[in-house]
Parts: sequence; C-alpha cells; structure tokens
Amino acid sequence: MGKKQINSIILFLVGFIVCMSAANARLTIQITQGVSKQTPIAILPFSGASTDTNMTQGGLSAVIQADLTNSGRFDVQNSNFPERISHIGAIQWQKWHVNYIVMGSVSKDENGHYTVKYTLVSRLNNQVFSSREFNHITKAQFRVLAHTISNYIYQAVTGNKGYFTSKISYVDVEHPYDRKNARYQLVVSDYDGFNPHVLLSQPKEPIMSPAWSKDGKYIAYVSYYKGGMAIYTINVYTGVRKLVANYEGINSSPSFSPSGNTLAMALSQGYSENTNIYLMNLKNDKLYKKLSINGINTAPSFSPSGDEIAFVSNRGGNPQIYTTPVDAKYPSAERATFGIHQAFDPIYTPNGQYIVFMYQKTRNSGTQIAKLDIKTNKITVLTHGKADASPSISPDGNMVLYVKTDAKGNSSLAMVSIDAKVQITLPSNTNGAIQSPAWSQAV
Repeated sequence: MGKKQINSIILFLVGFIVCMSAANARLTIQITQGVSKQTPIAILPFSGASTDTNMTQGGLSAVIQADLTNSGRFDVQNSNFPERISHIGAIQWQKWHVNYIVMGSVSKDENGHYTVKYTLVSRLNNQVFSSREFNHITKAQFRVLAHTISNYIYQAVTGNKGYFTSKISYVDVEHPYDRKNARYQLVVSDYDGFNPHVLLSQPKEPIMSPAWSKDGKYIAYVSYYKGGMAIYTINVYTGVRKLVANYEGINSSPSFSPSGNTLAMALSQGYSENTNIYLMNLKNDKLYKKLSINGINTAPSFSPSGDEIAFVSNRGGNPQIYTTPVDAKYPSAERATFGIHQAFDPIYTPNGQYIVFMYQKTRNSGTQIAKLDIKTNKITVLTHGKADASPSISPDGNMVLYVKTDAKGNSSLAMVSIDAKVQITLPSNTNGAIQSPAWSQAV
C-alpha cells in the first residue's frame, strides 16, 4: 500500500465535503419530521419592543420561536393569538390550545441600553416555570440573549439543558474545484449558522477535521506544513495558531480530551502502511503514549470521562469501531461493532451511553448514522439516507448533526434526534462547499 493510498483512506475516514452556499454561509432549518407529541407553546411579542426587536431574523421573539421549533420538540404558536395579554393574571386558559405561554417586555434607558424580562407560564395552575430579567443589554446582543432565553425555556419544560448558545465550526471552501484559486476558511458560527466568523483563511492548502476543546476556547485542525500533513490548534477568541504535530508522514484526526490537557491523534510516524493512535501532552507538546498497533487506526474520540477512546481500525479487515482504555499499559483494544460491513467516525454522547457513528450494513448498501448502546452492543440506525456521514453531537446529547447526500449527489447538513424521532434538514444553495462541520460542547 503506497503513500497516496494511505492518504486517501485517512482523508475518507476523517473528512467529507458538504455542498452549500459559501456566499450566504447561513443554515436554513426545515423540520421534516417531529416527535408525535410536541409540546404546544405560544411565544408572544415582547411588550414595549419595536418590530425589529421581535419578529425580524435577529429579533427576540423570532429567535426564541426558531430555537424551540428547531429542536423538534415544540409546537410553536407565534400568531393569531386568541387574546391580548397584559399580565399573567389576565390569561384565560380556556381560550388557548397550548400548555405554555412565553411573554416578556423590553424597555430602553437614557443611555440606549435595554432591560429585557421574560416569563414562562404553565397552564397548570397558571404557574410561573421560569422568569428572569436582563439589564444593560445592547441591541447587538439581542440574538445571543434570545438564544439564552431559549435555553432557560427548553430546560424548564424538558428538563434537559438547552444548547441554543452553542457554536459550530466548518471549513468554507471557495472555488473548491479550482486548485489554483481555491481558498479554505475555518468558520465559527452560532448553532443555526448565523453570525459566521472567519478564524482562518488560506489559499490552496486545505483545512480539515476541526475538533473543539470542551471549553470551546480552542479548535484543533489538520492542514499542511511544507508539503506534509500537520496538526494545529487555534484560539477561537484571539486567532493565535500553534503547530503541535508535524511528524514525518501522516498527522491527522485530532481530538481533545475532556480536560483539555491531552490531544489524541492518528500518526504514521513515517511513510509506512500503518497509522496509530497517539496521545500528546499539550502542556509540553510531547507524545507520551501509543494506544494502538497493526493496520490503519484513526478517528479517535474520547469518552466523556476521558478514561476511554473509541477509534476506527481495519485490523480485522474492514474498518470497525474499537475502544481502548487511556491508561492501558500496553496497546490493546476491544472491538465494539459486529455484524456490519463497515463503521467510521465514532463519537460518544455526553452521557456516555452511546457511541454514534457512520454505519454501513453491507458492501452494497449505503451509509447511515447509527448509535451503539455501549452496555448491550445493540446498534440502532437513526437515519435512512444512502450516503449519510460524519456525525457530530449537540452539547445536550439529544441531536446529531451530520451530512446527507440525495440520489442526485446533492449534499446538505441535517440533524436527527438521538431517539430518531426528530428529523431536520438544513438546505442551502451550492455556490461553494462546506467541509467537516463540528458542534462545540460549550454553551
């Protein structure tokens, strides 16, 4: 097996291209399937607020409505209300076909700052489930404030922590089919694609496999250094880059430990036919442990506790998911997937109950996103496409971001809930290309 073939395999395991609008760089979410029993909720326009603070794309009410709708777990009413409500005591619940009502107010002080209040009221005894006041808010902060309010509402109703203030990263490629004019940009945006910020822009040389640190401060990624693959980290807030792995041969698949002190990666350590999983101490950028032997081993992913790593290996023939203890004295691994043709791109859910991965049942079947129950080894297929790939999980563990490709070869980002009951498509035009989306675990 030659160097080019090894590189092709590694790139297939760790990267993908999703065609999307490079100019717009914003995701448009469409719910294609929701849970059978969505929670009915009404989002009222905030009193005292002008139209632009309520129902435009960046307005408070509109963003809250979109967040709760995007979760697939709410049936959101935002118009044709049966009555006007001035205070909680005035609600006549017999007129409403919802379980909850969100109401709020916005006031502006002499310095141009805003005070924002919201209240989540339940039909059950007209009980206030959540209520907060935010002071000294600027208009530019309305969108992030609305995501924050959505988090509080989501947690109050579902019992799960909201993820609407989380970020995603992706690689935006301009002129992807023109090698001479191609430009690669590492972009960070809100989870819904708004507020894109370019962290890094470079011509010709690809950027691949961005991976977040748990605190959301750093992204590790793969690029090239003097013609060879290399691993870098970049500070999300300052843009400062650091070269951390530039060993001979392949340097790929970076993954932060939960503590942020260790980086797992796949290295060939020369131009051999094998790649293995190594651990690097980020305090001194020194490799200190080799966790695999034999074959092509790649795509490491830490468990939530940091005690275990899941990875892909072809040691048994076709690529499958294996796990290994981080503190293993000698390289050892236990196979996790059985009865399927191939498995790629493992990632643990935050509760450690599942490993979500790219699944191929037979040689001639397509690929879907599936979850593996770690205790029972039961595999549940979550999606039903022919070329679904590259999962990334929301901070609350309930949604999986992935790429799906239709019969015509058109790709788009999509989401599926961990119970497979919520299906969301994020379509866009295809003027450019987006690669390797990753969901930050920080909110």
